[in-house]
Amino acid sequence: MTSSNIAPLRPGRRLRWALPAGAVLAAAMALTGCSGSPATPAASSSAGAPAASMAASSSPAGSATAGASSATPTAETATKELVAGFPVKLIPLMKGAEVQASSLQRTTPISVASLTETVTAKPADVLAYYTKVYEGQKFTALPGNSVDGTPSKTFVRASGQESVNVAIVQTGTTSTVTVGASVLPASLK
Repeated sequence: MTSSNIAPLRPGRRLRWALPAGAVLAAAMALTGCSGSPATPAASSSAGAPAASMAASSSPAGSATAGASSATPTAETATKELVAGFPVKLIPLMKGAEVQASSLQRTTPISVASLTETVTAKPADVLAYYTKVYEGQKFTALPGNSVDGTPSKTFVRASGQESVNVAIVQTGTTSTVTVGASVLPASLK
């Protein structure tokens, strides 16, 4: 394929596709129970790997700026519970949901948090819940409610510096919901 066949990315377009893909990957890995060995702080488990890749792909300044930062990146992951210090105001657990995995990576300029939960709810109800949550936090919903047939919604704020993606995979009556947030460190509440 030549470069003339490739459409240029609009601002925020890369995140719209990267976050749903990472969210679906995190959900799939959480369901299969895979985990890796902690080789580095950013790759301490399978739930941390998608979060780390989302942070790298969503950093507007790239890795050169992140490497020049004075803050030391920290990454934590947990299975079947929320990691210590998880930003429950930023990513609230749905009523009746069970935590499958969570991760938190504190870095600058962008920090990443993710939650995978299961709940007995329809994908449309999950999207409605999180739309209300994120619009209440001054995020703006991007157009569309699915990516390649997977129910998904992306929200942005701070001129696109912060984004949250909600993706749902339904199996029977159970929805596996993955919420991934790439936000400024001050937003981790």
